[in-house]
Amino acid sequence: MDAILESSTEYIKHSNDGTNTPLVNEKKWESDFLRKKCRNLELEQFYKLYLQRLNVSYLSLFLIIETFVVIVHSILLLATVRNLSDVYVDICIYIGSSVALWIILAINFYKDFQRHSWILYVTSWLAITVMMAADLSIPIYHAVSSHDILRPTYACYVLFAVYIFMPVPENLHSFILGIAVTISYLVTYTFITYRTEPTTNRNAGTMAIISDAIFLLCVNLLGLYYRMNQEIAIRTTFLDRRQCVEENLLLRYARDQEKSLLLSIIPAQIANKIEQDVKVRIEYLKAQHRRKSIEPGAASSNTHIVKRWRQLDTEKLFIEPHNDVTILYADVVNYTHLTTTLDVKTLVETLHDLFVKFDLASEEFHVLRIKFLGDCYYCVAGVPIPNEYHAKCCVELGLRMITDIRDVRAKRKLDIDMRIGVHSGNILSGVIGACKWQYDIWSKDVDIANRLESTGKAGRVHVSEQTLKLLDGEYLFEEGTPEARNDEVLRKYRIHTFLIKPPKVTFYDRSIGVKRQIEKKSTAKQDTTANFMHNTIMQYNQIRNQAKLEMSRELDKMPIGRIQMSQLFGRSKRLTQDEMEEQSFRSNITSLGLFFKDWRWEFLYLNEPDVMLKYSILFGFITFLAIVAMQAVNEPQSTLFWILVGIDVFVLTFFLVVSWYKKLWIMFISDSEQSQPKSTFSIIFYNLSDRVQRSLVARIVIYLTIVVMHCTCTSLQLLDCDRFEVMNEEIDIQLLHNGQHAHFCFNAWAVSESVILTVIMVFLFTRVPFVMKLFSGVLIIALYSVVVEFEFEFIYEKSPPTNVGLYAEYSHILILVITLIIYHLIDRQMEFISKVDYNWKRQLQKRQDDAKFTNETIKILINNILPSHVADIYMRKMMKNELYYEEYENVAVMFATIRNYDTEKVGLRVLNEIICDFDEMLNSYRGPLKIEKIKVAGWTYMAACGLDLERSDHIGSNASYRSSSLLPNGRRSHHTRSTNSEAIVINQDPEPEMSFGSLDSRSFEHYEGHNIKSRKISSPQQNNVVYVMVQFALDLMKAMHSFNTENLQYEDGGGKDRGMLRIGISHGEIMAGVVGSYKPHYDIWGNAVNMASRMDSTGIPGCVQVTEETAEILKTFDINCDYRGLTYVKGRGKIPTYIVGITDKLQFIKISNTQEAEK
Repeated sequence: MDAILESSTEYIKHSNDGTNTPLVNEKKWESDFLRKKCRNLELEQFYKLYLQRLNVSYLSLFLIIETFVVIVHSILLLATVRNLSDVYVDICIYIGSSVALWIILAINFYKDFQRHSWILYVTSWLAITVMMAADLSIPIYHAVSSHDILRPTYACYVLFAVYIFMPVPENLHSFILGIAVTISYLVTYTFITYRTEPTTNRNAGTMAIISDAIFLLCVNLLGLYYRMNQEIAIRTTFLDRRQCVEENLLLRYARDQEKSLLLSIIPAQIANKIEQDVKVRIEYLKAQHRRKSIEPGAASSNTHIVKRWRQLDTEKLFIEPHNDVTILYADVVNYTHLTTTLDVKTLVETLHDLFVKFDLASEEFHVLRIKFLGDCYYCVAGVPIPNEYHAKCCVELGLRMITDIRDVRAKRKLDIDMRIGVHSGNILSGVIGACKWQYDIWSKDVDIANRLESTGKAGRVHVSEQTLKLLDGEYLFEEGTPEARNDEVLRKYRIHTFLIKPPKVTFYDRSIGVKRQIEKKSTAKQDTTANFMHNTIMQYNQIRNQAKLEMSRELDKMPIGRIQMSQLFGRSKRLTQDEMEEQSFRSNITSLGLFFKDWRWEFLYLNEPDVMLKYSILFGFITFLAIVAMQAVNEPQSTLFWILVGIDVFVLTFFLVVSWYKKLWIMFISDSEQSQPKSTFSIIFYNLSDRVQRSLVARIVIYLTIVVMHCTCTSLQLLDCDRFEVMNEEIDIQLLHNGQHAHFCFNAWAVSESVILTVIMVFLFTRVPFVMKLFSGVLIIALYSVVVEFEFEFIYEKSPPTNVGLYAEYSHILILVITLIIYHLIDRQMEFISKVDYNWKRQLQKRQDDAKFTNETIKILINNILPSHVADIYMRKMMKNELYYEEYENVAVMFATIRNYDTEKVGLRVLNEIICDFDEMLNSYRGPLKIEKIKVAGWTYMAACGLDLERSDHIGSNASYRSSSLLPNGRRSHHTRSTNSEAIVINQDPEPEMSFGSLDSRSFEHYEGHNIKSRKISSPQQNNVVYVMVQFALDLMKAMHSFNTENLQYEDGGGKDRGMLRIGISHGEIMAGVVGSYKPHYDIWGNAVNMASRMDSTGIPGCVQVTEETAEILKTFDINCDYRGLTYVKGRGKIPTYIVGITDKLQFIKISNTQEAEK
């Protein structure tokens, strides 16, 4: 079994290898693509609802910031202005505008008003108008009343509110509002702030207006970039969640289907134990793969995995005891004759018709069908759920079977009948072996029921005395058959037998009474075994609708931050889902730095690819050019300034080329995103572009370089300025009283605006550590504050102030601090949401991994029970009373019986050990001529060679082929032979992995009987199946010999042939498939099967007996076959049989060696 698990989990180590991650889909990060995909997946409504919630949350944050700014500004005025009468009006305007904003924006917090989008627009325009009017009215008022030259304080702050905080859904509307604000401020600058400048400085005023215009336009562009970045992040989050939800549903669906199929084959109690064991084994193999990838020398120990696991297996059996049960054996009378008179297809259709009726009847009477043995049908009542009426159930089922087979006999005009044996007692149930498990039962009572059937009478139910006592005298009976009285097994256990007489009342009335009794006892218990055949399969559109419903639930779980003013307007006592999600998440992160407490998570989070990096670099380039333009417009710059600017432009251009190369190559050069560049130059830049967005170190280096460039460009003109020279010039002018001012070497407000752009740019980069951005912003403002207050305080003091009596340098620092606070809080909010989403995706990924692990376990179990293509059929079609069959012209069949081992004496553990040894041999026989284990019946092991999907493709009358069909009740066949003579290579791959949605239309045509390709198979290839099967039989004999030697089985007096194998092999045309109404059981039928069984039952212990036709083929492979003589075979009479030549050392006797010895 471990070797099977080893091959099944081989892909695990590749899936965990991060070196082969696929390229990031560039289209995924384009706004148009995201909008289109959201509409296609019906996510647009969810996006708008979440964006509305997020905007309301941002309004809450904005009102808090607004209140804080007004309070700080008012306190600053009261604390620093000497003549308070000059600022009373200013303070009243600030407070009044803040109150007006609260009143206007509070409407958006009521859910009833949130439904109307026009309210969002109206309140946003009104709020911005109030903010702008309050800020502009102060310089206008003082210019009119006292001719003071003032500058509006909050130009960029109002723009921040437009693009970040106002609930305006469309970017175009935000841009129009931002442009309106920009024009209003530029008009104020032109006619108020710089209008009263002296004539000599009028040109400087014009340049200052142009500088302010550049600054405000750049703030507008950065605001648009922020909104674009926010939209992409949110839409991507929605699409990721939608994909994860859908994948989770698909996994759940596949798991349910596979689990249903598994439980229809093996009862839940046994299946759950096996599933847990397989999970442990898979984890063990995963750990082995991980160790092998770390330890170079660990690979050598791989050969001992199976052996070590096998030693553990000796302590574990998937067996359960059941007491007080009744076993029923039913056999078709005259079946052997039918196999010689009917073609295999008609025979299997007849069995299917019959077994469908039996399955329906067994389900009706709460009897569990165990398996088929050719024409033999056996089942048990009282398993897995105890049933005190188990004996009555089996007797009623037996009577129904007799009625059903007579209906089939009349309909098909066949000479068949049923012989039924029923016995009550105790059993052991479960599975044994390492592969192709089949639920089975064992005990002496099972053997007794089998003997009751074989010694019974056609058309009668043959019961033991133990069963008769449990029938409560409700049935008439007579003495059993003479064969039963003379049977060795029945005499050994002193079994007294009886024949149930046909009931005098109608069968319908009796069955209803029994069923009512059963239902009364079982109403409190639900059968956990699902009837898979009667389940309907969910269609993809149903999964999609379910995904939509799940997304509506996930929407409520998506947190939007802790600051929510809407809670003040009707907060419920119970926490909402997003609040509960947020509380759960906050236990995983630190409060201050928003770090994951598990640093591995933080590292993985930071190392996620930053596909938005190219946009961050682009807008960083734009802000750099804006700063250069603002400095160049205000004052002529030195040669050093332009040299450094040239170097910076070159470096930024290189960053742009590297970051954008992959996207541009995909957009304009490649045919598809999967194609790769050809030239060396393209390959270098393409790979570099891909690595940059994936590498955290590269992103940090680029980020810090751009920040330093911005700071350098801003500070260069400060370094060129001699503040003492400017101070002396101002003193001289003041002494002359000529009404002029000294020529300052830089525009103080232009420098502050450059620093503001730098601070904004600091927070533009997404996948840069959150704390690094905060530290950079704080450091820049701290250093600039030192420059303002201590280095060039004289120049800043002479710049236009924002309020009468307020030192201008305070105004500079105030607006910088407001910018830092706003962008830090927004960055913190986005970081929080991003990490919540990352945490959610990790949790969902864990759930998906668990689901995949469960699916993987169930797939291994199912593929360990049914051939993979058969499991695919039953999980993708409603197999209600349908026959699935496959026809083969040439298949070798083997029966191998272990002699003289008694289950009662040695127990099932010995049988399990032997069967596991046999199953491990199957791993050496894979490929097109692999050995397929069919079943284990008692101490007999059955296998076949040649049951391969590729063998369905053929040409020519002698070619091996297989056709597969689905027949409802055995009446519809769809079989077509291909005539294409194209030869193809035999596929050596193992069975394909079974997964939901893996079958394409080609596979379905194949299952319906359509040949996909055809090939020629030469005659030697046909006969290879016989040689492979005989070779496998020899390996089983070797394994049995090793087992006997290791366990010293010859020393306990069990006879010379104890533990020896008696093997029979035959070949020919057969039919394979699944019959019955439920519990898919793969079996084979045909003359070759019957002959192989007879070769075993009439064989010699320690020998391989074959038919004459099989012996002739083996001779072509130089294997000697000794003629045994004429052997009586039931249904065929006396036929010639042969014994395969095998030496004492378990080697084939070659014909060539025999001839040389004779010479």
